[in-house]
Parts: sequence; C-alpha cells; structure tokens
Amino acid sequence: MRCVVHILNLVVQDGIKKVDKLVEIIRWAVKWIRQSPSRISKFTKFAKLVNPSTTKHLVRDVPTRWNSTYRMLNIAQAYEKTFERYNLKEYEFRSDIEKAGLSIPSPSDWQHIRHLCHFLKPFCDVPERISGTLYLTSNTCIEDIYSILTLLDDVISDASLCDIALAMRVKFDKYFDDVEKINLLLYFSLILDPRNKVKYLVILLEDRYRKEKMEEKKKYIMDSMYKLYNDYIRIHSPSTTSSTTVSSNSSSILGKRQNPDATTPKPPLRNKLRENMKTNIVESIGELEKYLKESVEEDSSTFNILDWWKVNSKRFPNLSLMAKDLFGIPVSTVASESVFSTSRRVLDPYRSSLTPKIVESIICTQDWLRGGISDNIDF
Repeated sequence: MRCVVHILNLVVQDGIKKVDKLVEIIRWAVKWIRQSPSRISKFTKFAKLVNPSTTKHLVRDVPTRWNSTYRMLNIAQAYEKTFERYNLKEYEFRSDIEKAGLSIPSPSDWQHIRHLCHFLKPFCDVPERISGTLYLTSNTCIEDIYSILTLLDDVISDASLCDIALAMRVKFDKYFDDVEKINLLLYFSLILDPRNKVKYLVILLEDRYRKEKMEEKKKYIMDSMYKLYNDYIRIHSPSTTSSTTVSSNSSSILGKRQNPDATTPKPPLRNKLRENMKTNIVESIGELEKYLKESVEEDSSTFNILDWWKVNSKRFPNLSLMAKDLFGIPVSTVASESVFSTSRRVLDPYRSSLTPKIVESIICTQDWLRGGISDNIDF
C-alpha cells in the first residue's frame, strides 16, 4: 500500500514549482523576520495597527512538506498590509531584500497567493484526514482520491491556475489515473462500508469513466473482490477444517492397520466431504451477495462502522473477517514517520545550541501535553 499522503505531497510539489518565485519571496521574508525577537516585535507592532483582527504568528515552512508551505502562504497573505508597512519603515529589511534580488509582492501577487491557497486547501485537508489514527481511513480513501481528481479537472479551466493544475494532473495520473493503478483493497473497503456498497462505487466510476467504461471497471473490481473472498472461504470455512481433520484421522487409523491400499478415504466418504465443502462455499458466496443486495445504511454522525460489523458478524461470519482485515489497513505512513521527525522540528538550525538533555525534555513535555497527562505526576 503506497502512502497516499506522500503521493499527494509529490503532486502538489510539482504544482508549487510553477510559482517558485512568489513562494521564495514569502519564504525569505518570513525567515528574515523570525531571525530575531526585535524583528518579530516590530512586525507585531505594525500588525496591530494595520491588521488588528489577525492574531496568527508567521510560520516558516519545510520545502519538502508542501502542507507547511501552504500554512506559511495562508498566514502571510493575511498580513499583506503589514508587510507593505514593514517594507516602508524598516530600512534593513528593504535593503536586504533588494540585495537578495527580490521584492515584496504586489497587490496582484497577493491576490494570486490567496487564490492559490483557496485551491490548495483541499490538498491540506485530505492528507490530514487520511493520516488520522483514531478512526478508519481505508473505507474513505477512494472518495478522497476522486474528489481531488474532480478538483483538478475543474481548475484546469481557470486561466490563473491552469499551469499549476496541469503539472499536478500529470503527477496525479502517474499514480491514480486508472483503476488498475490504485490498490484494489481500497475499493473493497469502500464497498464493505454499509453506507456505500456497490451503489456508491457506481456513482464514483460513472463520474470518472462515464457509462461507456463504467461497467468494465466495475466488473474488474467485483471479480477481484470475489477472488479475494473465495480465499477467505478457503481459509476460514469450517468444512476445510473438518475435511482436513477427517482425512488426517483416517490416514492415522489406516496407518496403524498397515493397509497399503487404503491411503485415501473411501469414495463415499470423499464424495460426502466434497458435497459438504461445495455446500459451504455456496452458502458463503450467498453471504456476500446477501450483503450487497441489502439496502445501504443511512449515513449519520452517530453511525459507527465497526459497531455495525460487530453486530452483524454472526450474519456475515466470513465477510466480517475480510472487513476487519481491510479496515485495518493504514493508507498513510505519516503517523509512524512523525515519531522519528519530532526532534528535527525542535532542534532546527536556529536552536542548534540546545543540549541533548534539553531536547529530550522538550520532546517529552510536548508528548505529555498532547496526551493529556494529569497534573499529579511527580517531576
């Protein structure tokens, strides 16, 4: 399973390259202001005069993480008037930015940045949602991928964002252009959500491929799902266990009698085992068909998909095992990777004098605060 968040990061990075000049100006200005407390204090003073309603602090970005670039641009654009005042009043700032061959964005540039932030917001919301760890993500991932595709198609017609959207679409198509390129387990998870089933799958496929190719794509997905489910039947079906037990017991008894002609069960017994297995498989396939034919559940804020499968596991014993495995698939590695990148966010080039003990204390305290630690812990 590829990390969907990582792929979306690559997609947006290709689009951001089309506005490198504007991003570089904002990045330079934010970095310059945040380099000393006195500069931050002066910027805050100007902000209270011309942007009194804005209280967010300027943030630097990590160029390899586009969502941090989005946050940097989104906060900076709210301080358009403050940057203009700062540029007029602070000679050192104006001198350094000219030496760097840059200039403060014009009003049209700020408008373009605002338009860009509005377009990029879903690319920040989706990764944040699918990288969560306290709820299911595999059953909604396909819907998120298709929503991003629809957004790109709509923006391509926008003259101001056309180049950005086209560059992003090329990268997007590399990973998500067709059903065959997407991990089919994500489609299976979508179907095993009782609020969706095949009905919602058809809606997504029709919107993406139109009616001409929809049936072909649907058949490919459903055939693959039945194949996977047949494996669950083979592994978890009671008949498989009973036949294996009977065969081993028969072989053991015959071995004790040392009968060389009776290495397999007698034909009547073998036929009976085959009939039992065939009956069980038919019942199991009927279990999947029964689930698909039932009406979809109403979507509401109180609906809990895990509780639904827990309650209905007796009706769908094999299908519930398959659902349990599919819903447990993480579609993002952000949660695990963030564990190993926490220290880098604390110990950056501007705080490099911190000792290892202080860094450890900061990270540990941050973890306690986020975990809601109680007040009665002894330090």
